Amino acid sequence: MKLNMKAAVFAAVPLLLTACAGTQLGETRGLPQSGNAFDQALYAGYLDRSQHEYGYGNYSSSDAFALKAQAAAAGNPVEPFTANDKGAHPPGLVPDSDLPAMVSGREKLVAAFGNGAKQRLPADAATAQVNYDCWIEEQSYIGDFAEADQPIHAQQCRDAFEKALAAISVVTPEPAVLPGNIVVFFDWDSSALTTAAQNLIREAARIFDRGDMSAVETVGHADKSGTVAYNNELSAERSASVASELSRLGVPTDDIDVTWRGEADPLVPTADGVREPQNRRVEILFEK
Repeated sequence: MKLNMKAAVFAAVPLLLTACAGTQLGETRGLPQSGNAFDQALYAGYLDRSQHEYGYGNYSSSDAFALKAQAAAAGNPVEPFTANDKGAHPPGLVPDSDLPAMVSGREKLVAAFGNGAKQRLPADAATAQVNYDCWIEEQSYIGDFAEADQPIHAQQCRDAFEKALAAISVVTPEPAVLPGNIVVFFDWDSSALTTAAQNLIREAARIFDRGDMSAVETVGHADKSGTVAYNNELSAERSASVASELSRLGVPTDDIDVTWRGEADPLVPTADGVREPQNRRVEILFEK
């Protein structure tokens, strides 16, 4: 999409486009990566957008995305565009009818980043930011029609942004103590114990060590975002992870019964394929 961008702000330092548009892409390919996983995914995403715009002959847009890719490769903060903010956004104006959705989308994106999405899901977080910027860039010139299929591109970027945003906006709940047992929760598609989960397992070991309990059962669960067979395996791995930590903390292995239920016993009923944080759990049950 054509973009007569004069400047883009990454962190606090503006990086001005060169007078001759279309020169940045070649300098961006193959850059060494100094940033974290999110920065590296951001670099790849912006490089792809730069190449897309260059292929359409929209060299100013290509340069704009290339400069963002360069900043990400260096590990520098790269902020998403703000619709119709000429200080940090292309001078083309987003139609007023699109502004509420874009403002709301940016707020949700920043909130997800504040909740640790860049660290938890770096690839999805980068996909969300790159496609948010693509949505704004395409929609800023929706009446210009430099690309015959520009409206389609704008909608594709918005759809990709909203899909990635939904993925990174799911926050794993803190482990909780329920009456009669302890429940720990897991990140999506993971059997790794979080620090909060480890703290609660330590509390379960202390309860057992007081001598009031004769046995412990760990019951693994999964949400419905995978196949039944895969979720059975994943719930078993989660149950085994908790049992292994209990054993490490002094609970005799012979007194731990490791079981799992897959997706068969959700805390929160959902349709098939839905990611539900409260269903990704292991219940620690005590027997007197």
